[in-house]
Amino acid sequence: MIATFREKIARALSSDAQLQAELRGMQPADWEPLADLFAARLPEFDAVYAVPGAEVLTAQVARIRGVPDYTASGFPAGSGEAALFTVHLQAAERAQQAVQAAQNAGWRVLVLGTAVERTNKGGRALLAELGVQVRAATQVADTPSGLVLERRTPDRWTTQAAE
Repeated sequence: MIATFREKIARALSSDAQLQAELRGMQPADWEPLADLFAARLPEFDAVYAVPGAEVLTAQVARIRGVPDYTASGFPAGSGEAALFTVHLQAAERAQQAVQAAQNAGWRVLVLGTAVERTNKGGRALLAELGVQVRAATQVADTPSGLVLERRTPDRWTTQAAE
């Protein structure tokens, strides 16, 4: 369940290095609840693409939704609507590059699904400027006392009815 994933992330918030290690150490079965969540709650899309590190999660979403995964091959020339996935959204440089590659091939990126979003890092704002909606399974804030689960204005899409 998504609650189990959030609990696992909450236990890894003692440092950025520990959070990164926790995300890198996740097994394919650990990603299944997130893949189920994203497959059920994200808007319709024609294809998926993984930002480096999110290949397992992206492949699982592609399998559930029955859409192609263009991570290995890149977006083919043409048109369609795509969803990107990343494990840890921070400043979004890699996600921005993936959006630009999709647009260059004629695709429109609707949404980026992320396992963890660092809300202070500006990735959501950058992607919004590109017309990409961000959906995070878990949001984490950097505070003077360290990393904490976001409390200010958390993205509650995971607990509301599908949009």
